[in-house]
Amino acid sequence: MNDVHKEQLGNRLRDIVNRVDHSGSISVKNLARQFDVSVETIRRDLRALEEKGLLRRQHGSAISLAGDDVGLAFGQRADEQATEKNAIAQKAVSMVRAGDSIMLDASSSSWYLAKALPDMKLTVITNSMRVAFELVSRSKIKTLTVGGEYSEKYGAFLGPFATAQVGHFGAEILFFSCTGFQEESGAWESNEANAAIKQAMLRCAGRSVLLCDSSKVGKSGLIRLCKTDDLDRIISE
Repeated sequence: MNDVHKEQLGNRLRDIVNRVDHSGSISVKNLARQFDVSVETIRRDLRALEEKGLLRRQHGSAISLAGDDVGLAFGQRADEQATEKNAIAQKAVSMVRAGDSIMLDASSSSWYLAKALPDMKLTVITNSMRVAFELVSRSKIKTLTVGGEYSEKYGAFLGPFATAQVGHFGAEILFFSCTGFQEESGAWESNEANAAIKQAMLRCAGRSVLLCDSSKVGKSGLIRLCKTDDLDRIISE
């Protein structure tokens, strides 16, 4: 195998891991199509990556191990309940006024809200790379992002450094979402990394607004983000 072939193989393996982490899971056939190689080549690549502990193979698919948690990747969540999330975003936009400072978490619901925001004088604080990219073309919106360890799986900056940076900001409204919501117990998250930064945002915002489509109602999670009484408003479709 010549050096060029070795380099191409290395790049493909790295790109496969990145795409699997981004999507959460992806089929072997889909990967073969994306990289324009045979299914057998992808299977061989996935076996090598699984042996290195970089992903897991299951029923003709590759499963992400990023973050070693049960949270769904942004790529999986982005298209789920799209109609409901658009409806929620339109309701949430009506709460935003020119001159406001708002926080948006790295949820897909907040990303839908970012897409719905008009180009007006506004400060948006976020840990979401997807939200930041969505707002970059709107010149009147000042977008402030926290740093930290970047998670390809969640499309967000997470970890202790990112959580600490959130504490330096203040916002009038936090818009955020959750894994599950129960009226009697509150809003829940499925993993520690996302829970920590959302809890920091809750402490820094004047008002908290939960963006919660009906698929999350009645569900719980690993970590409680807040009690129902701590929320100023809940927006569903």
